Amino acid sequence: MRFFKIVAKAAVSFYEELFFFSLTGLIYVIGFVLVIPGPFALAGIYRISQRAVRGKAVKWRIVWQGVKEFGLRTLLVFVLIVLGYVLLLTNLWFYNSPEISPFPADIGVWVTPLWALLILLWSGVAFYATAFLFELKEPKILLVLRNSLFLTVLRPIQTLLFLVISVLALVISVALPVLLTVSPAFIATLSVTAVRTLVTDLKEQAEQRQAVEQGEEGEEDGEE
Repeated sequence: MRFFKIVAKAAVSFYEELFFFSLTGLIYVIGFVLVIPGPFALAGIYRISQRAVRGKAVKWRIVWQGVKEFGLRTLLVFVLIVLGYVLLLTNLWFYNSPEISPFPADIGVWVTPLWALLILLWSGVAFYATAFLFELKEPKILLVLRNSLFLTVLRPIQTLLFLVISVLALVISVALPVLLTVSPAFIATLSVTAVRTLVTDLKEQAEQRQAVEQGEEGEEDGEE
């Protein structure tokens, strides 16, 4: 149920700023054709997504502020995510290439599920990372990756469903290229909404557990 509420909230926030998302999405597509400007354009999209999810007004200067403040860090996160995929996929290929790998073919059969699981785990990190970059008060790269990993591990089913929706959005965009200008914004809005909602839920659960533990300690002190 929580998953559907997050998706619905993201969809509403996305629709309310569809005009801005369409224009920045066009810049994003052009930016990735040129390679380097792509992550900078993505920073602008995430900045709009953050404002939209918070219910705040979106203006062009907000986009530019996002690019200036988070552009380089978004680029760094993007590079780290790509390098992570390269490393994981290379290992998956290596262990499943008997003509190259010095290990027996049976080893590849056993380790393939492990590498596939790690790729899926890294995909969860990739889904949350840029959103954490914008949501953290001190957006340090290692902290961004750590929090993304923790959230993926703590909410595996919801993360998997978010990834499925993201992949579907990309597949539909490839089938209908006109949607390429808006699909990154939808995924960004979904990611920001998920991070804000799931982190809030985890904090509330932690506070409830702490209150229960303090209550139990108070009862024990009273009995003594």
